[in-house]
Amino acid sequence: MAVTLSQAKNYLKIDSDITEDDELITGLIDAANDYVKRTTGKTNNGDNSSSLYDLCLEMLVAHWFENRAVYSAKPGAINDIPHTVTALLIHIAQCSDYPEG
Repeated sequence: MAVTLSQAKNYLKIDSDITEDDELITGLIDAANDYVKRTTGKTNNGDNSSSLYDLCLEMLVAHWFENRAVYSAKPGAINDIPHTVTALLIHIAQCSDYPEG
C-alpha cells in the first residue's frame, strides 16, 4: 500500500480542502518512496504491506515538507533526518518481511 495524498495531508494536519501544496506533497511522497527503496533495497508491495513502512514514508514527507529551505539564517533550523526515520530504515532493510526492490 502506498501512502496517498489524503494520508500524507492527514499526517501533516492539513485540511483536505486546502490544495495549494498538493503537488508538492505528491512529489514528496514519490521522493520518500524512492528514498526508502534505494536506501533499504526493499519495497512495500503486495501482501507484505506494512504500516511501519508507510509511517516511515509519512515521517520523511513531514520532515521534508517542514524543512523545505536549503539554507536558513537560524543555526540548527534545518535538521538531519530524525532518528526515528533512520531506525525505521534500518528495520526495513534488515527485515525479511519486505520484498526486495
